[in-house]
Amino acid sequence: MSPKVQAIDPAGTPKAYHAQGTVSATGNNTIQISGQYGATTGGHVPASYESQIHLALLNLRRVLTAAGARVTDITKLTLYIVDYDPQRRLHARHVQQFLGAHRPAITLVPVSQLANPAWLFEIEAVASVAPPEVRAPLISTKVDDDDAAGNWLDVVVVGAGLSGLAAARDVMRGGLRRCVVLEARDRVGGKTWSKPLESGAGTVDLGAAWINDTNQSRMIALARQYGAELIEQNTTGNCAFQGFDGECSSFAYGELPGFDPATQAHIAHIRDTVERDCQALSILDPRSADLDSLTFAAYLARLGAAEGSPAFATAAVWTRAMLGHEPADVSALHFLNYCRSGGGLLQMRSDRAGGGQHLRCRQGMQLFATAMAAGLAAGTVVLGAPVAGVRQVPGKGVEVETAKGEVYRARKVVVSVPSPVLQTIAFDPPLPAEKTLLADSARYGYYTKVMLVFSKPFWVERGFCGLAQSFRGPASVVRDTSVPADGKWILTCFLAGDAGREWAALEGERRVDALLEQVGELYGDADAPRKLFVEAAGHEWSKEQWSGWGCPCIAYPPGVLDAVGHALREPVGDVHFVGTETAGEWKGYMEGAVRSGERGAAEVLSQLTRAGPKL
Repeated sequence: MSPKVQAIDPAGTPKAYHAQGTVSATGNNTIQISGQYGATTGGHVPASYESQIHLALLNLRRVLTAAGARVTDITKLTLYIVDYDPQRRLHARHVQQFLGAHRPAITLVPVSQLANPAWLFEIEAVASVAPPEVRAPLISTKVDDDDAAGNWLDVVVVGAGLSGLAAARDVMRGGLRRCVVLEARDRVGGKTWSKPLESGAGTVDLGAAWINDTNQSRMIALARQYGAELIEQNTTGNCAFQGFDGECSSFAYGELPGFDPATQAHIAHIRDTVERDCQALSILDPRSADLDSLTFAAYLARLGAAEGSPAFATAAVWTRAMLGHEPADVSALHFLNYCRSGGGLLQMRSDRAGGGQHLRCRQGMQLFATAMAAGLAAGTVVLGAPVAGVRQVPGKGVEVETAKGEVYRARKVVVSVPSPVLQTIAFDPPLPAEKTLLADSARYGYYTKVMLVFSKPFWVERGFCGLAQSFRGPASVVRDTSVPADGKWILTCFLAGDAGREWAALEGERRVDALLEQVGELYGDADAPRKLFVEAAGHEWSKEQWSGWGCPCIAYPPGVLDAVGHALREPVGDVHFVGTETAGEWKGYMEGAVRSGERGAAEVLSQLTRAGPKL
């Protein structure tokens, strides 16, 4: 091969007489990427067409990453699709999600068969990437220029959410007193954000809102330590259900909606199979090349749940309410492991003791982050300090540079930001390919909460507990988040997945109107919601950079966990990674965030102190 042409073969890709990609040095480096098909690292090709699309796109991303490029460097894509149906363009959704806002040239070529009859989709690409820029050395404005060890901090924590604050708390308890927490926002708490209502009727949680006192040991301990007034989720009364046609009915909490017996039996079978399969997985190290080769939609199809059926729609409510994703957008293994992290599907979905939605906090969940930050030494938390760069200095530690040009030097760094935010930080040296692939593959779905405040709990008066689920939307799930002691009567609407995106496209007051109309339908009173409506409160997490443009937790498409999932919690040199998405137990919840921060602190303490972690 010419010295001007470099072959690119990412680890784990098939070895062949040709390269997976080549880079030719001609000014801007041109990257030619061979056709990538939908197979796992072990070569398994699922029968599901959409699953193959996800895997092919992942394999394309792997070659780009190995070449030092990203999706935004793509200049041309060519898609080869077997038996292409222009009336059912299933590829478009997934290719658009892969590209984001990037718009390269694309050619679609319908074919009757690819090189292997099992392949249904293949994609090749051309990309162009400029030679790496020479980065100016970091210049400290916060510490003495003397490189003596005494001028270096022990630990810098990036992010003042619950995971970052827990890490800072524990390293300082362990004797590493020189610790700084850098937070991009003007507040602590990350995705715990409590705000007073304009009407003065109390506080609402724009982000995380529930804990329990049964298996969330860290959060209940903090609740007791900080004097949180806990409110049990109301499950007294009937639940409401809205079908495809908008028709509404009621059913008892803990039961299934009133489908015909055969449909109920099928839904129960799928629910119980999901529960069984998730319980069979390791919490920290889920392994199943088969499950990770499939979308959750393909997994449901295996169980006989056709798209558009009540069984499929019920499972879609799970993925929307828990992750903001449609079943076709998330790996079956990822969703099952997510369920497993919360004790199982049934426990994670439960509003009763031990469940994911059991207890709320009258003062608001941001109480925990505010109190944890206040418990640290004065000056530990620095607000308004987004991190722009992280540079590892061999034999010394790490330099962390903020967007304002301030530099902090420390022996260790704990990064506590969602994976999509890692893309906004310049790492020197760059993160390993496996970490980069994890960060670039992590996706938020669409997920927004809107709290509708009323002067009276009309749904309770009609015999409902407030819990509702809908196949039609705009809200997929509704819960009662009232605080009777404050005279605060609230229905929280969860706008998630495709129905949520459609709602988000509405303008101004139409958003609230659509929700008031829906809750009137759900609880059988079209007039009460409008007559008793006081105000609405919510926050578009999808527009917030420092949360990674989403909520509540990232998810992975097929193939990612199988290929690089083992690297999720691995440190890189003196940089450690925490956050609720890295948790074992209660991933995506406050409990998972705190536990992950404790893990990061333990890693640091084990390397910097002889005493080790003091948990």
